[in-house]
Amino acid sequence: MLFRSQKLETYGITGERLVSWRAALDGGEPFVDLRTGARGLILRWEQRPWVVILREDGSSVVTTYPSDVRTVQNRRGGGRWIFPSN
Repeated sequence: MLFRSQKLETYGITGERLVSWRAALDGGEPFVDLRTGARGLILRWEQRPWVVILREDGSSVVTTYPSDVRTVQNRRGGGRWIFPSN
């Protein structure tokens, strides 16, 4: 999978942190955002949830950002994010 380094660098995800982030990415839970149509992953990394948005074909990371448990629960519980693996 390809990564867009600019956003990763914004959050200081380089070097050893990048290795750790990539490992967490492998265990990410896929979802579809019904409002935007985006495909993504929710992963747990550095003691918090992170959202990873993928290209439509899943071949590369478009962006990533930290989130919080409440936001993830609200989007999941409200039906905005659908998790096909469930």
